Amino acid sequence: MTTIQRSWFGWSAFVAAVAVILLYMIPSPIDPVPIYFNASLPKLENALARNTHLSGAKKLFEGQILGPESFAVGPDGSLYTGGADGKVWKVKNGVLQLLTRTGIDHQDCGSYALEPECGRPKGMRFDTKGRLVLVDSYKGLMRIDVSSGETEVLLDSFDGKPFIFLNDLDIASNGTIYFTDSSTKWERRNYRYEVIETNRLGRIIAYNPDTKESWLVRDNLYLANGLLLADDESYLLVAEMSVARISKIYLKGPRAGEMETFVDNLPGYPDNIEANSRGNFYVALASVRFQGASPIGSFLDNVGKYPSIKRLVTKLVPKWAFDVFLPKYALFLEIDHSGQIVSSHHDPGAKVFPALSEGFEHDGHVYFGNFKINFIGVAKITDLYPDTRQ
Repeated sequence: MTTIQRSWFGWSAFVAAVAVILLYMIPSPIDPVPIYFNASLPKLENALARNTHLSGAKKLFEGQILGPESFAVGPDGSLYTGGADGKVWKVKNGVLQLLTRTGIDHQDCGSYALEPECGRPKGMRFDTKGRLVLVDSYKGLMRIDVSSGETEVLLDSFDGKPFIFLNDLDIASNGTIYFTDSSTKWERRNYRYEVIETNRLGRIIAYNPDTKESWLVRDNLYLANGLLLADDESYLLVAEMSVARISKIYLKGPRAGEMETFVDNLPGYPDNIEANSRGNFYVALASVRFQGASPIGSFLDNVGKYPSIKRLVTKLVPKWAFDVFLPKYALFLEIDHSGQIVSSHHDPGAKVFPALSEGFEHDGHVYFGNFKINFIGVAKITDLYPDTRQ
């Protein structure tokens, strides 16, 4: 080795060492703990066998709506949804109508920078008086008179702290509203940090609109997302998105207050949960994790037990670039009351949907949403179950 080569090598080693030291000293935005996924990734077999049921879904109002996530049907049969720009929409007789906004009206609504000001409406349901009740990640629990568009905030904080990542809700027959708060640390727009950190800062809160009282139902949940109240109101199902499971929380009976796993090791990360006309539950997956979905396997499963790798990744990779780890595949499940997957509906290659946030059944169709799309997806129920056609 020549003197020049030795000098170059020495300086290169020095620069590399300094770079490593500086990288080590840069604080990571996340503070993860080890997470262990003990089960092997699911296989696409039996009820999970690959198909193309979703690949023929139609796109409604393409380019007119931004990131619809959840749906509700009003007393007159109209369909409602909320957009990533804070808009709340009504679909009546095939026409898309703007009902109201949950935040400010600005030309840049829908951007990362203005999301907290513009609002982010998510889960929604109608109460017994025909009013639309929804959660906005930032604005809180809200109620809308759909005839006038008049909006009121029912609850915008808990224990003195404003909400930053509300997600879904359901309403009991006595008017009690149950809703999920996905994180007390990360805003919805920084959901990628919440997912990769995989903390237990999610919770379920209840609110009585008559007494205006609110109380904690359950905390220490992993990214509490979709929420569904059982028909007999004896339990809640909640999607713990970042650990790929759905949990059951008992509200009545001898086990009231207890929680158990309803279904675990899902082939993806569960978002909203909706009842269907088959007596089962539809579960949309925000991303997938099954054998063969990615050449590198499931990123979260692989790095879960290595907090140092997570910290390094968040130092080196911009948040928006995390999506490079997501397989191009959309998947939608049907789960029965025992927690068994009874059917699945696929879009291999993500030809229509990059992912799904909700599948909502209405009038012989299933409507699909996701925060990354600019349309409302829809498919006939008969197209989702082609083997049952007569």
